[in-house]
Amino acid sequence: MKKFKTNSFLELFNKCSEEYKTLAFTHSSFAHEHKVESNERVEFLGDSVLSTIVSDYLFKHCKQNEGKMSKIRASFVCTENLSEIAKELGIENNIKFGHSFKDKVSNAILADTVESMIGVTYLTYGLPSISTAVLDMLKIKEKLKSGVHELDYKSELQEHCQKEKLKLEYKVEKYPLENGQENFRASTIINGKFIAYGNGSTKREAEQNAAKLTIDKLRS
Repeated sequence: MKKFKTNSFLELFNKCSEEYKTLAFTHSSFAHEHKVESNERVEFLGDSVLSTIVSDYLFKHCKQNEGKMSKIRASFVCTENLSEIAKELGIENNIKFGHSFKDKVSNAILADTVESMIGVTYLTYGLPSISTAVLDMLKIKEKLKSGVHELDYKSELQEHCQKEKLKLEYKVEKYPLENGQENFRASTIINGKFIAYGNGSTKREAEQNAAKLTIDKLRS
């Protein structure tokens, strides 16, 4: 498997077992055709681990209220940011797709793959050993120091739907994590039709992520 540009997170990832590294890059289309496990479960885990790492850092280093911290966290864990990281790392050619996959590799797939990589690295080393490496990969210290752009995709989506006279709804579900905490999944529904869903450790974050993916779909 290809070795990537050197940084602290990739050094950890590259030392994971070949089984775990392969799992991180196994898209559901490949898994279905070859009857193997896809990276969806470990991507789910990585999403939660990433949110925990960023939340912990912001709580300790960002003296803002809960609402503002949620917006700042969303800017680091959103599809847009994670897909940019994936492009910097050059991981696209390592993703294993099935023959049925004919689409362009989307930002959502790239972001999900980064979360899968975080998931298998967490399973290998545990949370304390990977936190600093993940934060360095996000460049969180530099971005907070320079002033991070707070994303408010919900407002942007709401304005779009009002302009186009579309009915926008959110459906939010809670589901338990293995550590006893809860995670949230928000779905966007426009004119009665499901459009996209987003995950988050809070209802607000899940809705922001769902709104961002919905905006991406509407633009495309």
